[in-house]
Amino acid sequence: MQDQSKNRQSRQEIIQKELEWHDKEAHRRLPLDHFLYAPPAFDSVSKFCMNFLQAQKDELVLDMGCGEGKHTIDLARNNLTVVSVDLSLTQLLLAREMAAQQLPNAKILFVQANAEELPFAKNSFRIIFGKAIIHHLDEELSVTEIKRLLKPQGRATFSEPLAHHPLIWLGRRLTPKLRTQDEHPLTIHEMSRFGQAFGTKDVETFFLLAPLAYIVRALPRGESAFQILHRFLSKVDRRIFDALSITKKFAWYGIVNVTNIP
Repeated sequence: MQDQSKNRQSRQEIIQKELEWHDKEAHRRLPLDHFLYAPPAFDSVSKFCMNFLQAQKDELVLDMGCGEGKHTIDLARNNLTVVSVDLSLTQLLLAREMAAQQLPNAKILFVQANAEELPFAKNSFRIIFGKAIIHHLDEELSVTEIKRLLKPQGRATFSEPLAHHPLIWLGRRLTPKLRTQDEHPLTIHEMSRFGQAFGTKDVETFFLLAPLAYIVRALPRGESAFQILHRFLSKVDRRIFDALSITKKFAWYGIVNVTNIP
């Protein structure tokens, strides 16, 4: 416990830097986020996560690190009551604006907070959703916090960018100012280790060849062709992952689903 307290103290400077970056740069990154994640690019990821959560109508869900709110909207559209948390006030304002425009009657509460120390009571949630959040956090602290928040037998799903996809790796190197210095894309091993803290080591992977379709999305009037090509390549990816497990290391995204077993 003393070691974890020291760890929390050492994290304060990093958290402050993350907060300042997101508050300053959130609007500049919006076009890239839309290009990469606008539907239907990540529909298969969202469907996989929702199938695991087995959420009931009107159930309370924590959107951990909601960013500008795309997945908050997805969760609300599944008839859930959403508590959306983000470190950045700027991100939360963007998320609230998106919700007001697209789903004005949704049940959403926006909370500014550090995901490593959330202002909620123990066992507050049966389900937790997170996309691209764990790689911003300290592993030990985030595991402890998720276990604290989840009810017994509660479920949490986290989809994270992985470290070794060649095209995405190159993109990160060419655009360092579009991400924080302290984020750490995860390896399959690190995601598996995160899951093992909850008793599972299975990591599902997505997108090996599918990111090539973004070349088409970048072309004028290329959206329809992108959707067709992305859907086709995603199916090819699934066959490759099933046939050659070693290729999972080079996927763009990994998902780890965990259950809180006391």
